[in-house]
Amino acid sequence: MKRRHLLLSAVIAAAALLPGCAAILGPRTVEVTQAQLEQLLSRRFPLTRRVLEIFDVTVSAPRLRLLPESNRIATDFDIASTDRLLRSQHSGALALSFGLRFEPSDNTLRVTQVRVERLQIDGAPAPLQRQLERIGTLLAEQGLDDQVIHTLRPKDVEAVQGRGYRPSELRVTPRGLLVTLLPIEPR
Repeated sequence: MKRRHLLLSAVIAAAALLPGCAAILGPRTVEVTQAQLEQLLSRRFPLTRRVLEIFDVTVSAPRLRLLPESNRIATDFDIASTDRLLRSQHSGALALSFGLRFEPSDNTLRVTQVRVERLQIDGAPAPLQRQLERIGTLLAEQGLDDQVIHTLRPKDVEAVQGRGYRPSELRVTPRGLLVTLLPIEPR
């Protein structure tokens, strides 16, 4: 349960140090380390899904790389697939990159602009590999875009707002993720 709220804990800890008059002080930033991001991501895996009612695909062992020059995160996964008709099993690797965005309407951290960089099935003949890449890329990019990877607890968001701030921009840095907290505009 503690891992689930690492991102928010970092935000709240920083907000607790801020004086009450946020509008005068301006924006603040909180850094979420690469290790914290890896913990957030790893709790979602392994993930098994049925694809096209033919394949059972398991995605596991996420390995995260930060791409600050493009404000994206790259992740490599191990994949295992079982063909339900022929009962054949295959393993391989999936590499993708994505951006992150904060959705204020439900206080979630979401994946955006997913791109499959590589999909490889070990031992697949070249023609089958090309078909799998096309299908897998389409399914992954459409299926993963806008997926929630973390939901902030209402009481944690209220604590930040109680200090006069709201989460805003997310920026990938060489060390992790920089979360900008903006002062809440008076109504």
